[in-house]
Amino acid sequence: MTSLNGRQSLSAQILGSLLIIPTVVLLSLILVGHNAISTADTNALARQERFAKHNLATEIARLADEQQSASIWDDAVLKTKARDHEWIDANLGAWMQDYFGHSESYILDHSNRPVFASIAGTRLPPDAYGKRAEVIAPLVTQLRSAMDRVSEGLENPYEELAKVSLVAPVQIDTGVAIVSVVPIISDSGEIVQMPGTEWLHVAVRYADADFAQQIGQPIELHGVAFRETPPASGLAGVPLTAPSGEIIVWLVWQPDRPGMQLLMRMLPVLLASGLAIALLVWLITRHLVRVSEQLQVSEAQARFLANHDALTGLPNRALFHDRLAQALHASGRSGQSVALLAVDLDGFKLINDSLGHPAGDELIRQVGGRLTELLRAGDTVARFGGDEFMVVLCNMTDENALQRVCTRIVNELSRPYVLLGHSGCVGASVGAVITGSAQTDPDELVQRADMALYRAKSEGKGRFSLFEEDLTKPALYRSEIENALRAALKSDSGLKLVYQPFFNEEGQVTGAEALCRWDHPVHGALSPEIFIPVAEERGLIDELGRWVLDKACHFAVEENLAKIAVNVSPLQLRNPDFVPMVLRTLESSGLAPKRLELELTEKAVIEKSREIADTLARLRSIGVAIALDDFATGNSSLQYLRDHRVDCVKIDRTFVARLGKDEESDRLVQAIFGLARAIGISVTVEGVETEAQHSLLASMGCKTFQGFLLSSPMEPKQIKELLRDGRPPSSPVPI
Repeated sequence: MTSLNGRQSLSAQILGSLLIIPTVVLLSLILVGHNAISTADTNALARQERFAKHNLATEIARLADEQQSASIWDDAVLKTKARDHEWIDANLGAWMQDYFGHSESYILDHSNRPVFASIAGTRLPPDAYGKRAEVIAPLVTQLRSAMDRVSEGLENPYEELAKVSLVAPVQIDTGVAIVSVVPIISDSGEIVQMPGTEWLHVAVRYADADFAQQIGQPIELHGVAFRETPPASGLAGVPLTAPSGEIIVWLVWQPDRPGMQLLMRMLPVLLASGLAIALLVWLITRHLVRVSEQLQVSEAQARFLANHDALTGLPNRALFHDRLAQALHASGRSGQSVALLAVDLDGFKLINDSLGHPAGDELIRQVGGRLTELLRAGDTVARFGGDEFMVVLCNMTDENALQRVCTRIVNELSRPYVLLGHSGCVGASVGAVITGSAQTDPDELVQRADMALYRAKSEGKGRFSLFEEDLTKPALYRSEIENALRAALKSDSGLKLVYQPFFNEEGQVTGAEALCRWDHPVHGALSPEIFIPVAEERGLIDELGRWVLDKACHFAVEENLAKIAVNVSPLQLRNPDFVPMVLRTLESSGLAPKRLELELTEKAVIEKSREIADTLARLRSIGVAIALDDFATGNSSLQYLRDHRVDCVKIDRTFVARLGKDEESDRLVQAIFGLARAIGISVTVEGVETEAQHSLLASMGCKTFQGFLLSSPMEPKQIKELLRDGRPPSSPVPI
């Protein structure tokens, strides 16, 4: 009996243990779950309240910033004191209400008398201010006192007054509104207002549903609205207080409860099995911890990448501009100069092409490291993209010190690099500008550094150049040419084509070369040597090339020219759409491909570019002829004649001008004809200006002539007459 009772007692103990353990676990889970849910809801509510308070304060403060976008303005001072109500309404009244959502706008003179009133976009008599005077007047008085304090002892305190404003929530007859009062002052300081004579701009923004949505929408507050009473149960809210500290309205919303939402999703599983829930909670908790850690790491990485270059870890453009602005601001306080350096690598493309992009990336990383080691802790090195870096140097003493820094950078970056097992060398060009004025515009400073860099590169690379004021003149001129050229292409005016014919040995016209001319609206007739480089530099060469090719092909079809030659820039050949564009033009004009000849300079074909080689091969495959212009004037090579398979070479006029004057020139031209015959390409001679030159070239075997002896470039109407007559004009007129 005792044994049985003992076994029952043991069973009870085991059963009790089995019951107690899951019960304790279940109760623990419930307690932990309840606490976690409560904490999650509390934290979410606290976070929403912080965001709501921050957004509310930000939107209230923004009211003054919105006013100052137009109140700190020379025109605002002049137009308000002139009582130009049309201008005031367009800039300080209805415009601010339409653009920024202000509800009411008023202008007060130096005696705080209203001179302008606008409510809900409608201009009203100034005495409409009367119903608001009682609540606005104390704010005006406070602002005037603050203005007197900052103006004391100053004749023209426009900079100090730009920092003065007063914004406060007030109770009005229709509810609650935000009132902001700012002075109307000069932005340049050229309009001097004696302290106390400034007029004021008053903006009123109702605390209505639109304002509540503007505060709550960025942080996804649901059911957000302004209410006079504190939030009821189940709602959240933050108070809006008057200057006296009295709560005048509440911003309320329906708070998110992530904890309760999680409980409702887990409830069926909890009811099904306590042990399973315990295990699931443990797994979920562990998973959530891991996810949270991953999110924290990802967030930290995202914050870093938002302000840093992914390849080098250096500051990117955004952080660079922030650091530059800080340096200029500090310079204004300390009086120390700030220097800005634009650094560009020379020969980086060659590293990419020869060693591959991974080696190019490694080079960029090493360059960033060298620059960082060269500079002080307070300086900034930023990567702008590609192979361009920007450097901000604080507390720069003088130009001599700046020159020493630039020299060190050029020398250090020119040392050899070890790139993934290979040795590589590049050079560096540096453009630098120094300033000691906090008023210098950061963008203008960057532009000046770029100008100095451009000069360093144009003078031979591998050197530095300091900015000088005369550098701005060519840049402004190029910008003027660029803008006018864009307008000319858009309007199809000012640009035209002239045609210089080709003649055979019998004097018959065999084709013509299309030449672009431009009558600039200000500078008159501009040489292609001026506007073509600008088009290439500013990204207009593709559009200009399409225009020239289209006009030339249609003209050739209309006049039944056997051949039309068109000059092509190397940049056009790198465009993937160039060959399709040529095909479209041939199709639209009806010109057979064999009647089109594209003239390239030696610079275009001598570059070891796979893109250019492929483009030339595709053009020749469809029947378009390729001519090499200005042959033997550059780095001529038999290799590129073999590799690129051109159809024709054009002997430059510089060789023709010396024919018959020295034997060396005669032998050189004769050799070019022999070379052309040996490899099966034709020869065109340009610059034929005398009968002696024509006769000598004919004796050498020349078949195609071009030059002023036969015809200068001609207007379309003139070449039509030439084609009709079948012989060159007796007195060609140069164009």
